[in-house]
Amino acid sequence: MSLCGTNPSTTPSKERLPVISVNGVLIEETQLANELQYHPHGEFDVVVQRAGQALVIQQLLLEQAVKEGIDVSGESEEAGVQLLLQTQVKYDDPDEDDCLRYFKNNRDKFTTAPLMEVDHILLAAANDDLDARDDAKSDAMDIISTLKNDLKLFGELAKHHSVCPSKETGGSLGQISNGQTVPEFERQLMMLPEGLAEKPLESRYGLHVVNVARKVEGKALDYSLVQDKVRGYLVHRASHLAIQAYIHGLVQKADIQGVEVKFSEDNVHV
Repeated sequence: MSLCGTNPSTTPSKERLPVISVNGVLIEETQLANELQYHPHGEFDVVVQRAGQALVIQQLLLEQAVKEGIDVSGESEEAGVQLLLQTQVKYDDPDEDDCLRYFKNNRDKFTTAPLMEVDHILLAAANDDLDARDDAKSDAMDIISTLKNDLKLFGELAKHHSVCPSKETGGSLGQISNGQTVPEFERQLMMLPEGLAEKPLESRYGLHVVNVARKVEGKALDYSLVQDKVRGYLVHRASHLAIQAYIHGLVQKADIQGVEVKFSEDNVHV
């Protein structure tokens, strides 16, 4: 079940783009402008920083591949970078004890998804319209206050206020499990108990007054059912951290102008 609306988009001004260079090699403005679309964020400065960082890292890896005698010309560029990482980045694969330890320490991650029957009232407000968001939140709180006194009014209020087609069925979204609605709404929704939510939930489409009519909690899974998933996750994490350390070493030795390269566990993608 998807929510109503379309994804917001913003076309930033190129006048604010910094001049970025890596070891004397200039990153073309058109290249940076094109990269921006792959790093969505509400703040333009963050978009520019992430896009610039991605291009800096790519340039450093290409330079290193050339030093290692790897062909990165034309269509060989991506394959060359991957070959560089395969040959230069080393890490230890997790053993069975590592997998079991992670499973036991993170049992809450290995459950079936909750199943929820949900009603909602969507008050539309664009992500970047702060005044509309404030108005929608105020209206949502008024609706919640009314519903606290009489939850049977939910369907009537949905027909009157909601901009979602579900208003024709009293605001019902039917049964929802993981992956059936937009991530930011789902994250909040899955944490709710049964009943009327005390506060509206926010999504890219606006503010949602939510009533959880029924919730069936997820069930814990046995290790035998998830051991491949656990091993795959630990291999991915070990690989990711090793690549990050390798790139950090390249950054430390490089002359980078125009953007600050910041590292965290989830911001290095190659």
